[in-house]
Amino acid sequence: MQVPRPERYAIHKLIIADRRRDGAGSLKASKDREQAAFLVEAMAEDRPDDLSLAYDTAMEAGPRWREHIANSLKRMPDTGKILSAM
Repeated sequence: MQVPRPERYAIHKLIIADRRRDGAGSLKASKDREQAAFLVEAMAEDRPDDLSLAYDTAMEAGPRWREHIANSLKRMPDTGKILSAM
């Protein structure tokens, strides 16, 4: 069984929340954002370097990923503050 690295999973959840077919305001998207917020907060305390690397890597992946992450973070100002402080 492969278990994703939590810092990468958190960033993935930010992307997926904005890409949901049923909309970024859906229940599933909300759950994705909640999971991402929880993981980002925990990782910022325990493994900030790993979180920073995962965030930077995602932001360098291209404009679509940056757009999805930014759209999710618009709905999550506290999480956005944590990531921008990294």
